[in-house]
Amino acid sequence: MRKARVNGRLVLAAPESPDVALCPACGEPVEKRKRARQDGQATYFWRHKVGVGDGCPLRYQPVA
Repeated sequence: MRKARVNGRLVLAAPESPDVALCPACGEPVEKRKRARQDGQATYFWRHKVGVGDGCPLRYQPVA
């Protein structure tokens, strides 16, 4: 997800954003992650911690 809650405000994932925030949908902790794009630039996003956020609509749900 691109946005998460920090001190009650939605914050876009970026290099200067905090490492831990709260999911806007379920309120569980999310961690900031970084991924390299094919052009070499970095993209930032928030992801639920392992084992947290089960049932959250923003968490990836594989299709059976």
